[in-house]
Amino acid sequence: MLNKRLPLEVDEKYTLEKIYALDKTALNKMCWLFDVSGWVGDVPRLLREAIFHIPRFAGVYQALNEEEQSIVDFLCDSAGIPVPIQQIYEKFTDFSMKKVDTLVGNLLKQGWLLEGEKLQTLLVLPEIKKTLDKMSAFYYFLEAELPSSHSATFSGGQYLADLIEMAAFIYVEKPKLTVKKFIAKSTLRRLMSRLSEMVSNNWEEAADENLYTSTMRMLLGGLQEIQALQLVVDKGEHCYYQLNVEKWDDFVFSSASHRLLAILSWQMTRINYHKGGSLPFVASLFKYAAQVEGCWRTGASLMMESIVAESTVLFSDRDPFSSEEWLESTVLEPMMYLGLFEKTTAELPTGWRKEEQMPRNFWRLTPLGLSTAEWLAEEKDAGKAINQLIKIDTFSKELDITFLALFDKWRKVLPAELEQQLIVQPDLTFFVPRSTQPYLLWMLSVFGETQIQDYVYQGAFTRNSVLRALKGGASISDLFALIQDHSKVLPAENVLYNLQQWVAAYDRTLFSRAMILACDNPEMATEILAQSKFSKWVIGLVGPQTLLIRPEGEGIIRKWLEKKNWVPRPGVVSGERLYTWLTAGKG
Repeated sequence: MLNKRLPLEVDEKYTLEKIYALDKTALNKMCWLFDVSGWVGDVPRLLREAIFHIPRFAGVYQALNEEEQSIVDFLCDSAGIPVPIQQIYEKFTDFSMKKVDTLVGNLLKQGWLLEGEKLQTLLVLPEIKKTLDKMSAFYYFLEAELPSSHSATFSGGQYLADLIEMAAFIYVEKPKLTVKKFIAKSTLRRLMSRLSEMVSNNWEEAADENLYTSTMRMLLGGLQEIQALQLVVDKGEHCYYQLNVEKWDDFVFSSASHRLLAILSWQMTRINYHKGGSLPFVASLFKYAAQVEGCWRTGASLMMESIVAESTVLFSDRDPFSSEEWLESTVLEPMMYLGLFEKTTAELPTGWRKEEQMPRNFWRLTPLGLSTAEWLAEEKDAGKAINQLIKIDTFSKELDITFLALFDKWRKVLPAELEQQLIVQPDLTFFVPRSTQPYLLWMLSVFGETQIQDYVYQGAFTRNSVLRALKGGASISDLFALIQDHSKVLPAENVLYNLQQWVAAYDRTLFSRAMILACDNPEMATEILAQSKFSKWVIGLVGPQTLLIRPEGEGIIRKWLEKKNWVPRPGVVSGERLYTWLTAGKG
């Protein structure tokens, strides 16, 4: 399309409205440049709003090369006033006239400039100058950093503790936790009360939509990845979660480095699932974050510096905040949850918006994250090394050889797993350091009411919590052995006495499903009982003329009764009709 020349006067100042009044199609190229429809609505108002949208404007402006930007910047000194092209020739003497014509032609073609008929004048609109004046403030907000002395708001490293709580809950609440893959809200409420704020935050809104939060899905996915959790569908097409305790034991009894590797492997698999080909970028992210010497960086700053050619991850110039949101939600927050990154927030001035200040997220590596970055930096191909993480067999004996260098670095910063640190007080409350062995935390979660403090895992044994664990299939002998092996000081006698009293109350009665077979008289009942072929179906007499039989034997006994001419009524009678038969004869 040929450039539209306008009857512009050199000594007059022009606005969007004046340009639009001169020619309704003069702004079309600019509308296309800033994603505005030039055909409907109040075009000047819509275009002005689009130009003032600084994140989108920045992307369009950064698409220009440095020479084109310099011409736009020069014309902005006279924004709204037509400037003869001769002044551009005189300003940019380092460029040939032909090169200036080429650069100006490109800017006109894209829609940055408007051209006048007289003396070949060029015009930049005042809105473009106003937005360019705020660009430095915008980039300060986008790429800001804080000194390393700034304290962390979220230190992270909560994943394993939440995973243990989740597994314990599934264990004691088995078998059925879900209907059609969604945990019932009442069940979810009880579970969320046991998990950290990071997981429980915003779960109510997600539950209203029959969804899980992303962090909850991470927990469930992590358990499934280590084969400790399986989704089972019964005959009624109801789904429920089934915990494989043997696989879970394999996981929690492994070393801290093996557990972290298994969790990190799952996380890398998850990131790659959300955006295939992103792992070279993640490797670059770790390496760059390690180079900034502990300074806090915004997600946008980390992302822009970590883009690599071999990755599919690109920084979206037109909407940098969407790119940053993807990085934070998919990579940084999960890595913080694993303990590799930490996060803080700060209020920054926003000279490019109406608001004076806005909160901004900042990130940096933890010591554990730094050790991971060091390992990646020492590998010949960091992208290949991190890609290797998604292909591991969690329980392979070769892990110690394959990841020897990584494990050595992790062991230097991972807290030692403490033994014999459990303290059970006479009131049956207990506490233990969070850095204790996972198996101890697992068992305390099963048998007690627990909560997590900053450095301490605490709770209490109650009658309800102990009975709940026994109903879930736990063994009280395991708890007694645990207390014996891990207590710093053996608990008072009343602790074991109370536990034994609660255990003694369990399994003294039994419910089982059975069927009643009511007869006309005691003789009929006695004859049925005497049939040896019914021995595995008939449980016994519960009255002179009433038998208790197993439900699965109903069909066989019915056929025999019909051949005997003792034909039963169709179906299964219950309620008042059965009561009448047994107390007052046939109803």
